[in-house]
Amino acid sequence: MRYLLDTHLIYWWMTNDARLGKATQRLIAQSEIVVSAVSIWEMVLKNAKGKLPLPDGSLSAQLEAQGFIVLAMLPIHIEAVRALQCAHNDPFDRLLIAQAQHEKLNLLTRDSIILGLGLASVLQG
Repeated sequence: MRYLLDTHLIYWWMTNDARLGKATQRLIAQSEIVVSAVSIWEMVLKNAKGKLPLPDGSLSAQLEAQGFIVLAMLPIHIEAVRALQCAHNDPFDRLLIAQAQHEKLNLLTRDSIILGLGLASVLQG
């Protein structure tokens, strides 16, 4: 199964955060994992505001070195946001949901708002 990771799960993986949990760590280690450029953008913006410490260097190169696939944000993904049948205000989350649906990926998240949408392609990580 292929998974698109929500931004917080990527960050927890990168920082060995205990909140990720052993089951999710195993799932990530044993699966094909996709990381959206949207998540990298979100982390860089939070880092610039002093809210999220990040390692030096290229995040995408570091993620690819771990075997993750970096998914570019394409115009078709942006257009797919228009077709979303869910009410969610966070633009990053909306784009991740649209990318997951368009690319036929399962979005792995702990975000209660996203999980509460009841979307078939969203799974709790």
